[in-house]
Amino acid sequence: MLMIRGLSGGYGALPVLNGIDLRVEAGEVVGLLGRNGAGKTTMLRVIAGWLRATSGSITLDGQELIRLPAFRRARAGIAHVPQGRGIFNALTVRENLEVGTRAASLRGGQGIPEDVFHYFPILRERQGQIAGTLSGGQQQQLAIGRALCGRPSVLLLDEPSEGIQPNIVQSIADIIPRIARERGLAVVLVEQNLDLALQASDRCFVIEKGKIVHSATPAELADETILKELLAL
Repeated sequence: MLMIRGLSGGYGALPVLNGIDLRVEAGEVVGLLGRNGAGKTTMLRVIAGWLRATSGSITLDGQELIRLPAFRRARAGIAHVPQGRGIFNALTVRENLEVGTRAASLRGGQGIPEDVFHYFPILRERQGQIAGTLSGGQQQQLAIGRALCGRPSVLLLDEPSEGIQPNIVQSIADIIPRIARERGLAVVLVEQNLDLALQASDRCFVIEKGKIVHSATPAELADETILKELLAL
């Protein structure tokens, strides 16, 4: 379980998050919604350790992470798939996946988990291909697959639908909750594609000016009038 209490932080002296409280259970997908600049990506970066928290608490299964650097949070079980994917373009698909396994080394993980190829069969087919030559959708599958190679407890996904074709978007919307259930992962999903966010999430939270201002089920947010009010669409 991922527990966040009173989390504040941002870019140097510029505060972005202002007292975030959030709990994500194992096997659950939580969607973070909000307008551009609301603090969604910043929140993922602070959880992952890319940005410094100025106050608050981040615990994973009772272990406090707030003072740990990013690499130690990864070893503790936090996997972050950033906006833009962040794959190693010059390496092969398999080499990218092997890099991902390093985060699991201290928790007994060895080798590429077989379920990664079940979730994303294209990665098995393209293991020897240079990652930078993959399509956008294939690169996104590789980025998620590489994160899973670290055998995480928490998966942070930032805009996984960005720049990919609609059929792959639908595939990702289907696979995210499946991975959460089957692996017992706590998933935090930031997504501007509202159809994907509402389909994949168990609960949704709306962020405005660095604060969570509303929580609801996807069914409750299916009302377009409510969405327009909350997100100023």
